[in-house]
Amino acid sequence: MKGQAMLKEQKLYSGDATGKYDDATRAAIKSFQKANSLEENGKFDRATLAKMNIALTAKQSGGSGKSGPATKARTLKSGSTEMAKSTDGPKRPAPFRASDDQITMAQKMLRDGKMLTGGEDGKLDDATRDALGKYQEANSLKMTKTLNSMTLEKMGIALTEKQKQ
Repeated sequence: MKGQAMLKEQKLYSGDATGKYDDATRAAIKSFQKANSLEENGKFDRATLAKMNIALTAKQSGGSGKSGPATKARTLKSGSTEMAKSTDGPKRPAPFRASDDQITMAQKMLRDGKMLTGGEDGKLDDATRDALGKYQEANSLKMTKTLNSMTLEKMGIALTEKQKQ
């Protein structure tokens, strides 16, 4: 339901947030995945949920409850079951974000290396993502087409204190 609500907010889904996985939901997920350079499989997989900032359930995170909030089944008076979140577990870290300055420095390096033909504007646009993919592939890094900590370190661009945590 959270995923459908988020897709609806982003004008990718026009149905109700029912929690039912239907063709319209799958199509909306694929649109979201395409816009965020994720595998377009139409599923609420780990990468998609992470990009949406939706915590994994205990089952999705391996049942330990260590990588996301734990959930417990609770029986309501009506006899139906509801999942209640427990805030006892550790919180998920915020997603890694490169600063505009880091993106600009990376764009300069990619242009100097003839991998990027676009500008150095500090924006992570499609041309920059494609160039990052080329750089990552050429440097034996996981090809994510994002400016993550591993790529920044390989480029020699310093991480901020917040990014090191």
